[in-house]
Amino acid sequence: MTISSEKKYICVHAHFYQPPRENPWIEEIEREESAAPYHDWNQRINLECYRANTAARLVDNQNRILDLLNNYRYLSFNFGPTLMHWLELHDPWVYQTILDADRQSLGALGGHGNAIAQVYNHIIMPLANKRDKLTQIRWGIRDFEHRFGRRPEGMWLAETAVDRETLLLLAEADIKYTILSPHQAARWRFLKGDDTQWKDAAGGKIPNGRAYRYSCGGGKYIHIFFYDPALAHGVAFERLLEHSSKLLGQLDRTWSLRDSSSGEPWLANVATDGESYGHHFKFGDMALAAAFEELRRNPSAEIVNYGWFLSNFPVVAEAEIFERTAWSCAHGLGRWSADCGCNVGGSPGWTQKWRAPMRKALEYVRDSLSVHFETGMSTLCEDPWGARDEYIDAVLDRKDHLGRFLEKNLKGGPRSPDVARFLELLEMERFTLLMFTSCGWFFDEISQLESLLILKYAAMAIQLAEKTGSPAIMPEFLRLLGMAPSNLPEYGNGANVFLKEVRPKAFRRERVAANYAIQSLARSPQREFRIYAYSILPQREEDLGSSPVRCLYGLVSVTDDRTLDKQDFLYAVVHFGGLDFRCSVKPWLNQGEYESTLAALQDSIEEQNTIKMVRVLDEKFGTGYFGLEDVLKDLRASIALDVSRKTLGAYTDLQRNMFSTYKPLLLSLRQWGIKIPSDLRVSIRRVLSDEVESLVVDIINHELERSSADASWDATDFFFRVQMARLNSLQEEAKSWGVTLQLVDISEKLGQFLVRLLSKLLRTFDERDAGRFFRLLTICRAMAVWPETWKLQTLFFQFVTKGIENPNLPAKIDRFENLVDQLDSMLNCWFARLLRQSSTTPTRQVQQP
Repeated sequence: MTISSEKKYICVHAHFYQPPRENPWIEEIEREESAAPYHDWNQRINLECYRANTAARLVDNQNRILDLLNNYRYLSFNFGPTLMHWLELHDPWVYQTILDADRQSLGALGGHGNAIAQVYNHIIMPLANKRDKLTQIRWGIRDFEHRFGRRPEGMWLAETAVDRETLLLLAEADIKYTILSPHQAARWRFLKGDDTQWKDAAGGKIPNGRAYRYSCGGGKYIHIFFYDPALAHGVAFERLLEHSSKLLGQLDRTWSLRDSSSGEPWLANVATDGESYGHHFKFGDMALAAAFEELRRNPSAEIVNYGWFLSNFPVVAEAEIFERTAWSCAHGLGRWSADCGCNVGGSPGWTQKWRAPMRKALEYVRDSLSVHFETGMSTLCEDPWGARDEYIDAVLDRKDHLGRFLEKNLKGGPRSPDVARFLELLEMERFTLLMFTSCGWFFDEISQLESLLILKYAAMAIQLAEKTGSPAIMPEFLRLLGMAPSNLPEYGNGANVFLKEVRPKAFRRERVAANYAIQSLARSPQREFRIYAYSILPQREEDLGSSPVRCLYGLVSVTDDRTLDKQDFLYAVVHFGGLDFRCSVKPWLNQGEYESTLAALQDSIEEQNTIKMVRVLDEKFGTGYFGLEDVLKDLRASIALDVSRKTLGAYTDLQRNMFSTYKPLLLSLRQWGIKIPSDLRVSIRRVLSDEVESLVVDIINHELERSSADASWDATDFFFRVQMARLNSLQEEAKSWGVTLQLVDISEKLGQFLVRLLSKLLRTFDERDAGRFFRLLTICRAMAVWPETWKLQTLFFQFVTKGIENPNLPAKIDRFENLVDQLDSMLNCWFARLLRQSSTTPTRQVQQP
């Protein structure tokens, strides 16, 4: 890269973040109905934005995909650590692609990677105490090092909320720069030369194309980049992402406003929520990719990041800031502490008077638990707060780091009898940090999802405090929360919100045991089982048969994988039919208790007395019990589907037999133009859909077994041709009856298989796999279903580009270009164009997603 002050340096920063949505008792996100048809908002936004930007589509005027661009390769970006943890677990391909993009940028920009760190769980730093600020910074840095394998140069502050102490702590942690809104700049001046007078910057007037030094005191300083306000406002509110030309036009206008006579290198830079690129604005990822592609071709422009710019050009100015300000509140920090007027447009008459009381209630919990933490840790650990700062290593990788962490910080190390208590106190502190996540105050009503999340974290922290012997704090917490008015009459105040919506959701280990027991009865017992943050190990189990009702009895050990605390439970679960389950659970005391309860249950079963069985459960376990409604949402849904399939299987067989028996009559009705009743059409649809599904499964299985090494990729055998003919016949039959086939399940199976098959083909370039993939895509075309299209297009692109980079690979497949042409047609791409370009331009560098 040629460095010149005349070059147009461009930096687009994206702040990617979602609040930690996990249920604190299980460490997993339960189904969020508001995100439908997706499982939860993380999944939805991932598909619309995070994943979309790993391989943004560049298309022609017919909407055919010409190329793919990994936007992270050119974006400056930060990901919230808790969001990166979710991506690592739920979409490892996206996670790894983001890490790879940072490594590629390191090589391209002289060791300055595109990724920067973020304070750990997005708390408003100026509203935190110094101890929590330190932990947020240290956890953010350590999380970044763990994932990206290097020290971060910059750090993003949640909502760009800033004060002098926070900047000093960043500087002391060797963070070189952060990014702020221009409206947070108070004044600035040149460091040297004839003009060193302070200049007013209020109202966003600060020139924003350079880095500014900020003196933190004590000889420490950090650098601040102030993003361009017109660019940021245009992306967020003026639809600059409707087309790349709009974004490029605004970049040009920003560049034209610089002082060209100074000769100073200038950086046109913008920072916005990363979700703008695909989630807030559909296809925003594509507009960004097209803009990047245009800039890459422009010899007068360079796409860089803040670290590279800071390293290559001297800092010539310094700035001072307005403290206790943020980019998303015009009233300082009111959005997270007061009824300042900032809202997202809730119902008329709503206020946010609940914000200050809720913060006061949570600060009471934090301060009370800090005292309890110090007291409880005094006999366990030499440096309690130092242990909290280092605990992030165990959180990130319990398997490899927990033992070393315990050895270093717990008196007695991993063999100490106090391991569980030590970890419970640290988990308590982790949840006190999580309960200050900024989104809890951002929206309009205390009973909304985001506020409920942080109240759940508070409930979990209090539960751990009580378990480790804390003085009671719940009464005062509820009193303070009661001063937070809800906008909804059914709640009245925050205390009622907590009591109605949070406390009942507490997931204690008795409920874990019940979840295990109910699923075991509905399916079959398992030797080992995991329910998110818990491991369940059955010790003894007795299948007491199905007469008079299905009953399972046993003893299980439930271990919290976070604290290693284990507890044993007796359970007895009864299935009365349908979805009616009753599960009784209690802590196990001794072997005699196990035997006496078993004998009592056996007696009632021998007498074939269901009422007596229930009385035994009441007597031995107490009258409280768990039902299917107490099972976690996702597990509950899968249990209900399993039970329903077994029950409805007979009904489906009946429909099939009736259709076969009465088909001649139905044909006669149709022949005479007599409309088939709608209930019969439902049966016809089910029967034909099931036959199509069975047919496609047979084709898939046949393709797996087919191993002819001589056949070309476009060859078909007799079996495939016959099955395809039958498939077409079934579709024609469905049309003749006026029914639409239900192909959701088989489409999903086809999609999963196609992804696996193309992933294998990408590794092997085997002609047989190419044929299997092509033939199954033919089935998709015949049924007009296109499952997993995004993944298939992306893998296809990688397949083609890998072939371009290594010409020996396509030689394994006869008529390789022919195959690419056919797949282009099926997947709405034009990657054959890349093949032909590479043959005329051998040195062409293919852009990898």
